[in-house]
Amino acid sequence: MSAGIRSLAVGGARFNTADDKDGFWNKAAAGAWEPETLASVRALVDEDTLFIDIGGWIGPITLLAAALGARVLTFEPDPRAFELIRANVAANPALAPRITLHNAAVSPTPGRVRLGSPRKPGDSMGSILAADSGVALWDAAAILPSEIAAMAADAGRIVLKMDVEGAEYGLLPHLAPLLGPRTVAALIAFHPRLLAKAGRTADEMEALTLAAEQSLGDYVLRSLDTDEAPISRSVNSTIALTRK
Repeated sequence: MSAGIRSLAVGGARFNTADDKDGFWNKAAAGAWEPETLASVRALVDEDTLFIDIGGWIGPITLLAAALGARVLTFEPDPRAFELIRANVAANPALAPRITLHNAAVSPTPGRVRLGSPRKPGDSMGSILAADSGVALWDAAAILPSEIAAMAADAGRIVLKMDVEGAEYGLLPHLAPLLGPRTVAALIAFHPRLLAKAGRTADEMEALTLAAEQSLGDYVLRSLDTDEAPISRSVNSTIALTRK
């Protein structure tokens, strides 16, 4: 367990944590966790930005964006992860007023969403792809992209990040309300290996990848951590999108 509130420098900004994920935070503070993603957030975000974090987990990107001056809307459906991110935000009283947390799954349909994890809640692996096979299962409230767009109605400049463990393929074609002209950039993690593990055939993965690419037609795509095609059919990677 964590000994208490820790002050860390992650991605070039300093904030506090109050959870029991010391191993993860030590890795992040050492620059060994997604350095390309953290550098991209730092390059894209300022005090004029509304940052939308879909899949906030315990808050590394949410806290970094807020520390850089952004107003942040964060969505995390995993109940244990939400408990931890809420504690981490509370440990930062100077940042907390800029962060709004939602214990919800972004979904194209209203109601409830079933998710699962291959190990346990809070482990960063929760996904709709594990809804039938996970060791841990739970339901979360759904929130529609149009509802998030309404929350962002007063924003002049939006940066979006999405990391939802394979659900990005099915969700991207429904994100049009969030990918309008005000969204100048996005960081999206793609997980083709999770699609394969969930039993998707090669043809199904190809169709899902093409649909994702088509939904991002207004953006230039650049992979942050692989030399393969922007959306790889085989390698998990984070894609940086900048508006054309």
